[in-house]
Amino acid sequence: MKMLTKQERIERLLAHEDATWHWRYWGLFFNLIVVAFISYQTSIYLPLILFAVYLPQLCVAWCKTKVLLTFNPDRRYRRWIYSDFIVEWFIFLLFLCLFACYHTGFITIWTLGPILVIGVIGGVLFSHIINRAILDFDIEHVTSKSFNKAKVRRNKAGKMSH
Repeated sequence: MKMLTKQERIERLLAHEDATWHWRYWGLFFNLIVVAFISYQTSIYLPLILFAVYLPQLCVAWCKTKVLLTFNPDRRYRRWIYSDFIVEWFIFLLFLCLFACYHTGFITIWTLGPILVIGVIGGVLFSHIINRAILDFDIEHVTSKSFNKAKVRRNKAGKMSH
């Protein structure tokens, strides 16, 4: 398996994004309908809403992880990519449990708020640290920032051609 250039990786990620947009929107739509139905039957709102909103994003993140794993056969690269996804799942489960604890009255909003803020900041920092660690041994790695810039360039080029 040969390593791909940064541009080839960006093209594959853009193709992946084009192919999986329906997971984000239809998955969210379907999950919100399920939440509305369950909420009509019971009063468990917060954990269900979090589950409904974030689960489609996790499905897309898993598909993106599988695409990223094809870019470099190095074990270190694969381990870092897997760990980024695992931390995303852990944060999702942590938030789900925290919202359930808040809903049952086990913790207060004053406890929940700071833990959520720390969790979000920790997740963003961990993802940034992972990208920096990967860039140390794979200079062709596509970070979220460079991928977002490529999406903006593609969208601008698409608007210019119409």
